[in-house]
Amino acid sequence: MFIGYPIWWGIAAWPVDTFVKANDFTGKTVIPFCTSASSGYGCTGEILAALTDESVNWLEGARFPAGTAAAEMAEWLAQKGLVPCAAE
Repeated sequence: MFIGYPIWWGIAAWPVDTFVKANDFTGKTVIPFCTSASSGYGCTGEILAALTDESVNWLEGARFPAGTAAAEMAEWLAQKGLVPCAAE
């Protein structure tokens, strides 16, 4: 499962915390990613992971700035062992 969100001052926007707390991710693998014009990724993935139990497998996330090319995102997915769908 992918969770995408904006970074606000180095952390995930607060509505994302609410979303993670309100949903059951038991046994799932979660891949966080964020967008930001200036803030870094920081430890936002660890903060979100702490809102779930140990059965949730959180993979390392990434930050994508404005203008990120599709090829860059595809490379990130490939590093995760995932293959993006081809554009039609």
